[in-house]
Amino acid sequence: MRSLTYKGVSWHDDPAPTEQVLQELQKKYGFHELDIEDCLSEHERPKVEEYDTYLFLVFHIPYRARKSGRIIKEEVNIFMGPDFFVTLHRGKIPILDRLWSDLEASEKLQEEYLQHGTGFFLYELMRHFFEDVFPLVDSIRKELRRMEEILFETDEEVDLLKDIMNTKRNIIAMRSILLPQRTLIATLEHKNKKFVPDELALYFDDILDAIERQWALLDTAKEMIDALQDTHESWLSHKTNAVIQVLTIFSVTMLPLTFITGLYGMNVGLPFGAHPNAFFIVMGVMGGILIAMLTYFAKKHWL
Repeated sequence: MRSLTYKGVSWHDDPAPTEQVLQELQKKYGFHELDIEDCLSEHERPKVEEYDTYLFLVFHIPYRARKSGRIIKEEVNIFMGPDFFVTLHRGKIPILDRLWSDLEASEKLQEEYLQHGTGFFLYELMRHFFEDVFPLVDSIRKELRRMEEILFETDEEVDLLKDIMNTKRNIIAMRSILLPQRTLIATLEHKNKKFVPDELALYFDDILDAIERQWALLDTAKEMIDALQDTHESWLSHKTNAVIQVLTIFSVTMLPLTFITGLYGMNVGLPFGAHPNAFFIVMGVMGGILIAMLTYFAKKHWL
């Protein structure tokens, strides 16, 4: 666990908390044993728990995996008291590492972030978290525009089903992450006045507005991806029907020609069978049948 203290306010951060570390924190600050269990569990829903001496928060941070491109979440547990701030998570979170490095290198930033108390530091931390969500939403919108251009503005025959499903999965993941965060921020805005003063309500309302904008953008993205999926399925269906149409016309036109060639291949006497130009006569008849059928299909607009 790394620690940083400025004028009596301490920030402790641990990217891999063990049970022993959690028990030491419990003894030092009097954390409830159920909160310690929540920190040890892998999947906990976002929530805010208020106690006499501290707040316990659980919220999720979305980020994009480098290899797969999937949007996944990282759980962050926070204990916040009048003079301490503890962040616990599993694995490195770039935003936390960047903020920690900045504060460690600049006493001026420590003063800016910590001198107003842990409530203001919670606002700054969550502001950084949710500001980094906008690039993720923008990346989804860029991917939607790229697929839209391929479908509507180019003649390329590209199968976009995998791209559509991957983007749809990311949109669903982002919505599932942001939905409970809206309630969490609203809870911080209107309750917990002991640790979040009234003057900070406006600041948390600004974070809530950012989440609402992200949610609105994701709503639009969800409608777009559904429309793109329907359009792509229609395009695939049209392409399949076109192929089947060509194959059907080929089969239908070949059927009488196959019948004639099979008939004249029999070892029996047939009209014009003994004629010296029998081959050319049969080929002419077959050509006439083929031309007649194609002309009929063209008049019916089947070609």
